[in-house]
Formats: sequence, structure tokens, C-alpha cells
Amino acid sequence: MSLAAAVTLAFALAGAVPTASAGGELPEGLPEGWYAILDTDAGAIVARLLPEQAPQSVAHLAAFAEGRLTWTDAFTGESVRRPYYDGLAIHRVVAGERFEAGDPTGTGRGAPPVWVPQEGDGSVNFSKAYRVGLTRTGQGRVNGAIFFVTAIPAPWLNRRHPCIGEIVAGREVVDRICARKTDDGGRPLDKVTIRKVTVRAVGAPRPLPDPVPYDPPTPELQMRKPSEPVAR
Repeated sequence: MSLAAAVTLAFALAGAVPTASAGGELPEGLPEGWYAILDTDAGAIVARLLPEQAPQSVAHLAAFAEGRLTWTDAFTGESVRRPYYDGLAIHRVVAGERFEAGDPTGTGRGAPPVWVPQEGDGSVNFSKAYRVGLTRTGQGRVNGAIFFVTAIPAPWLNRRHPCIGEIVAGREVVDRICARKTDDGGRPLDKVTIRKVTVRAVGAPRPLPDPVPYDPPTPELQMRKPSEPVAR
């Protein structure tokens, strides 16, 4: 049983379902560890982060959220150092499946070119619902700023995207966001805005690592033989 499932079961046995409140507050009774509170105008979501299996992915998410990384503003071209996610809109919803956030241009291609290694394969993965992961480009590079949250089991994402967290409160908010109607590009017709992402510790877990710059190798282009299937 995953920690998220154990937390949910504990609350259920106590007669309550874990919910998240706005303003960076965590539900009581969470086990020791690192948590991210995603405060949106659709409600708050709490994820237990997984630095033990995705150290640099979690380190970059936390540094972006707290304004500890310098990044280039996509609209002004200026280098800035401020909390990255504050005020961003969720730019993509895959109906009933997941939502994505972290691109100020709303295209999925406008995040800062900050990369992390492929990691996050561990005991918590996308084979169960309510997971947090990082997106990657068509060239296989994993972006350290754009994250997604799943509402259903998505095992096809395993070993392709870092799994960096599991939702322990606010699952009903995830469901509501993933049920939003979208345009043809997947953008919600009724905008969902991230007010703030707050990273907090419960107890005294090991400190999160510092984000380390990562330069991914240039992908090799190979010609596919006509008889070979197309990779998915």
C-alpha cells in the first residue's frame, strides 16, 4: 500500500476524507516527509513529494516554486528570479485523465529550457491514479518546470516521465479540473489559475537536494526501417 493510500485509509477510518485548504496549510496527521500544496482557484491539492526516487526533479520543482532559480521570462526575455508558478494558468487538460501546468505561454512549449535527468522509477508510479510527474519534449528531454497530475491509472507513462509525487489530499479538486471542458488545444474554457505552490516539511525529513544544472545529451536521430513499428 502506498503512503497516499495509507493516509487516505487512516482518514477514512477516522470518519473523514483528507482535504486541503488554501494558504499553504496541510491537513493534520500527515507522516513525515516533504509536501507541495498546489493552491488553485478551483481548490487546493496536496502532494507528497518523492525526493528518494526523483531527487533532481523534486529539487527543481521546489526551487521554481520558491523563487530560488533564475529563469528567462517568455514574454520579456529578461532573466528573473521569483516564484515561477504564482499566477500561471493550467494550460492543458486531457479529459478525465490529467492536467498540465507550468508554461506561461499556454502552449506547452514556452517553459524555461531547464532540464533534469530521467529518474523517478520507483515503488510509486503511474500505475495508480493521482500521481505527479514532469513532462518531456519530443526529443526525450525532461523539463524541470512543467508538471502534470493524473486522475486515473496511466501505466503507459511509467519509465517515460519522472514520477515525483502522489496526491494525498484534494483528489476531488484534481477530478474537477480534469472534468473541465476544453478547446481543441486542450486549454480549459473556464481558466484555472494557480495562486501559489508552497513546499513544506512535516517532521524532520532529510533536506531536499539543491537543483543541479543538467545538460541532456543530444538525441540521436535514427532512420526507421519500413518493417519496424513506430515507437509509442
